[in-house]
Amino acid sequence: MELRTKDGQLKPGGAFKLVATGYFLGAGVIFLPLFALVAVITLAAGVPPTVDGQPAEGGGGVLFAVLTLIMVPVVLAMQAVMLGGMAVLGLWLYQMRRPIRIVEG
Repeated sequence: MELRTKDGQLKPGGAFKLVATGYFLGAGVIFLPLFALVAVITLAAGVPPTVDGQPAEGGGGVLFAVLTLIMVPVVLAMQAVMLGGMAVLGLWLYQMRRPIRIVEG
């Protein structure tokens, strides 16, 4: 990943990329195994999942287990965009008051 600076200040796009990628990967490491475990437990329980009080017969249980694994990256991506956007907005507002300098050290 490459972060760009202009006049010694980090550009907003670089800050967004840093925060959003860090959140997506960090939360993915935590939540993907958790959702995989829930999917395995759901399949191993032998009890069909219910939708509106009706049991899902046939391949419905497998479909529900797989859907949870498919939704994890989608939900994490949306959260990463929102969290990254909020962080960059906060940094931008702070930068209007005081400069944020990037220094070597």
